[in-house]
Amino acid sequence: MIVPARPSPARRNRRVALLTCALLVIGLQTGRTASEAAAAPAVYYVDPATGSASNPGTADRPWRTLQEVFASGRTFAAGDTVYLRSGNHGSPVVTGGATGARTIKAAPGATPRMKTLRFASGATRWTVDGVVVSPQEADGTYTTGDLVRFDAGATQNILRNSQVRAASDAAADTWYNNDWVNRSGTAVVVVGSDNQVLDNQIRNVRNGVMAERTSQAGAGATGVVIRGNSINHFWEDAFRCKVSGCLVEYNSAVNSYAVVPPGTENDPPHRDMFQSYRGDGSFTPVSNVVLRGNVFISRTGTRYAKIPFQYNGKYTIQGIGAFDGPYNNWTIENNAVQVEVGLAMGLYGMNNSRIVNNTVVPRSPANDSEIRLTNQKDGTPSNGNIVRNNLARTFNTGAGTNTQHSNNITVGTAYSTYFVNYPAGDLHLKSGSPAIGAGTNRDAPTTDADRKPRSTTFDVGAYEF
Repeated sequence: MIVPARPSPARRNRRVALLTCALLVIGLQTGRTASEAAAAPAVYYVDPATGSASNPGTADRPWRTLQEVFASGRTFAAGDTVYLRSGNHGSPVVTGGATGARTIKAAPGATPRMKTLRFASGATRWTVDGVVVSPQEADGTYTTGDLVRFDAGATQNILRNSQVRAASDAAADTWYNNDWVNRSGTAVVVVGSDNQVLDNQIRNVRNGVMAERTSQAGAGATGVVIRGNSINHFWEDAFRCKVSGCLVEYNSAVNSYAVVPPGTENDPPHRDMFQSYRGDGSFTPVSNVVLRGNVFISRTGTRYAKIPFQYNGKYTIQGIGAFDGPYNNWTIENNAVQVEVGLAMGLYGMNNSRIVNNTVVPRSPANDSEIRLTNQKDGTPSNGNIVRNNLARTFNTGAGTNTQHSNNITVGTAYSTYFVNYPAGDLHLKSGSPAIGAGTNRDAPTTDADRKPRSTTFDVGAYEF
């Protein structure tokens, strides 16, 4: 038997160096350190029914709840996945950063529930996917606080494909006014920068998704992406953005209720499908916001019978509102707004912005619905805006200076001439609609509210025929 010669120390050192270099190359390509590249991503399991905090987190010996996992101080590396099985996972507070993404998601076929979910300051590059955040469904309790929160200092995290609600539909269907006040909170509050809220179903809440600021200088949820979320059954704002750099696109909101907290009967809450406001005049302008492809309808489909849509005979939900500019360099395109008050799109102090290819018509029984472009609260006029290809009941844009208008259509009340099914809230263009081919491609989006390509000549309104 021939025994291979043992490599010299110099050759062994050279091999170690080559291996280290290879791992460093992998690290550079994946964003991981050499030691992380050497280890395969780990997979863990959490099971409230069979788990234990003392287990190693394997498929056959899972941890118990996600709340316990993070409370124990466990850390995770880039690429790790934590699978959640059915049951109540408490109120987890996600912590920790890494050079690459880590994922918390529902195990196949599982329905993991949480009372609340929070991304703490320093939580970075976490994705939470496919969970249910519902206090009533998790442990039978209620909260008027935030159901999901991204703290200041939590960055580059994602909540997606999840269900966020104060309670189940069966429970909410039994609620009267004070039940909504005392049992429902805000679905998602984003305070940290560069986080994403994607493709979630939000129901039975006070507010939907709020992007907040933390300083007069504008710090806060800058760079937030709010895309593809549906909000149904709510009683204050569906979406709110108070910081620069918001992207709010392809969301929907329907069924706003006229809940009136005790003591506010003479001044009920101000309600909007989308709202931006700066506060007092010392705040910096809100700039570079995109509102694209959102569908906002005050009421449609199945709704709860024990709570009204109006208060004192008034329909209280407004559409898109930016109420105390200056607002600079906004893009407002391909939105469909159908609410029961005249102020369907109110832009106060909007500058150098594009308001293009929106459909803004009233929801019965309102008799008006307008796009209003007007002065900011101190009287300074809106300036330098583009208003094209919009389809609206009324235009009230004369207060703006240096405004470019073209290819807008005032619908009047001829809704059946324009839309497939106006009474049902279907604002797609019908065959023969006067809006077909009446637009311009100048300053217009190349896709419509359904994310379908527009074809020359462009149509007017949110939808291409």
